[in-house]
Amino acid sequence: MKKVLIGTTALVAVALASASASAELQVKISGFVAFQGSLSLTDTRSDNFDRDYDFQTNARLVFDIKNVTDSGLEYGARIRFNDVNRDAGVKVTRTYVYVKGGFGTITFGNAPTVADDIGYIYAHDELAGERGAGGGDFGDLLDGDNIAQGGMNFYSIDATYLAGLTNQDTRIKYISPTINGFSFGVDFTPVVGGAAHAGSGGVNDLINDDSTIYENVVTGGVNWTQDFDGLNVLLAGTAAYGNGVTTANNPENHDLEVYTLGGRVRSGGIAASVNWTHNASFFATDKSVDTVIGDLSYTWGPFLASVSYAYTWAGSHNGLNAASGDGDGQDLRDNHIAGVNLTYTVAPGLNTYAEVIYERQNFRTGSEFENANLLTGINLAF
Repeated sequence: MKKVLIGTTALVAVALASASASAELQVKISGFVAFQGSLSLTDTRSDNFDRDYDFQTNARLVFDIKNVTDSGLEYGARIRFNDVNRDAGVKVTRTYVYVKGGFGTITFGNAPTVADDIGYIYAHDELAGERGAGGGDFGDLLDGDNIAQGGMNFYSIDATYLAGLTNQDTRIKYISPTINGFSFGVDFTPVVGGAAHAGSGGVNDLINDDSTIYENVVTGGVNWTQDFDGLNVLLAGTAAYGNGVTTANNPENHDLEVYTLGGRVRSGGIAASVNWTHNASFFATDKSVDTVIGDLSYTWGPFLASVSYAYTWAGSHNGLNAASGDGDGQDLRDNHIAGVNLTYTVAPGLNTYAEVIYERQNFRTGSEFENANLLTGINLAF
């Protein structure tokens, strides 16, 4: 592994040394500021509520740096500040450098994993993103974790959900150029889990803390897209593997093994997607946990309408129990999440939305957890 890492760095150094810059670095600032109101329609925990409504706000700030040399080599970096709000303060979720050319793209730093780059397929997010809507769980439908209202603990759209793999961990990633609609990617992450392992690294990366869950994580994926007389088809599959480490967050030393397979079709303003995530093993259990999520979205004029459903089922004796305060349910049997969203573009970059999300968690022992929430808000993207 040491030879691979040194060799990769040397190749990039040679490429940069042989190229001369053709212009000054370009800096782009983007992000969003969002406000949301939520209303609890039904909830297992409602007897403990003092009110059934709340307001939330959030923001994101992104700095992108880019340049292209005379020889056509592109290079740049990204710094992203997430959760810019009075509760979380500011979280730095992206800090990476990349080089891009005919050989593909190589990324160094806290960058999205291939399991998310290729494995994440969700039609609502694609169409919402094109109009600057969504982001930070504001109008994201089932892509949001609904954390302000609780629940949504057990489903997955890719390996970065239930399995604990994150886009904030420090890695080296390669994405190939696209040839005849095909592309592939692979990445390597030395250690996953724990705030000390997702930043500047150093000696902290050599010592596991209580939150560390995996080491030597490799993810890979293949992507294929093609157009057929106005119908665009996308198919993708990924795999993620890592060695478990024995810590407080992974006491039974479970390895990481996750697979995804999904597809999306799109014609004009209509898009539909289906994605399957098979968590064969992860830090919380070595019993399989599977999610199939589907979405149908339609955009016309300033409107976007979406309906989504996610079904999760788990093997018995999995140790997945209701979250603290959500009841006494133990040994998850299955999980149902459904949602509808209507987004309206008021002006370029300014979107308002309303969505309803319903969830039911069924356990083999103990009580079920159920909630439904109405969320509505406004999002300014820049």
